[in-house]
Amino acid sequence: MGVWDIIYLVCMITGLVYTLFTLFFGDSVSEWMAQTELPVFQPLLLISGLTAFGASGYLFTRFTSFSPWTVFAFAVIVGFVLAVTAYFTWIKPMENAENSIGYTMQQLSGMVGEVLTTVPAEGLGEVIVTMVSGRTNHMAASLEREVIPEGTKVVVVDVRDHVLYVTPFHNSGEKESM
Repeated sequence: MGVWDIIYLVCMITGLVYTLFTLFFGDSVSEWMAQTELPVFQPLLLISGLTAFGASGYLFTRFTSFSPWTVFAFAVIVGFVLAVTAYFTWIKPMENAENSIGYTMQQLSGMVGEVLTTVPAEGLGEVIVTMVSGRTNHMAASLEREVIPEGTKVVVVDVRDHVLYVTPFHNSGEKESM
């Protein structure tokens, strides 16, 4: 086994080991590497390119009679092409498809919630707001300084100092119970 075989095998095995590591143990390394701003350094691109480079180089070395530098050039081309293909197949489409479950307090303005703990005229109660990402509880104060009993639907009018200022929600489409 020659030096080039060993180089190609190391590249291929490194890529495969990294892939298995992230499959079984999470993608903490991927998150660390994804903090870079350049899309060229995305873990998926680096590892797919490295693995393709190693595998194609090893196969070209073993099964063709090309010179080592020709094999190296072909392996670089194959690795580069696979990395570019991975970029346009997975990375680029996913940039626009990612959704965040995070939110800011200001995004709660206008949301409808329900009082969990009665909101007194002066003081704080608790409301629950249902969002796309789930349900979230927050401290709430009455905007109009009136008591809002538990179970009342409310709308968030303002958010100040991490407190939701709410008012009872009256939906004209709902029929009042008798």
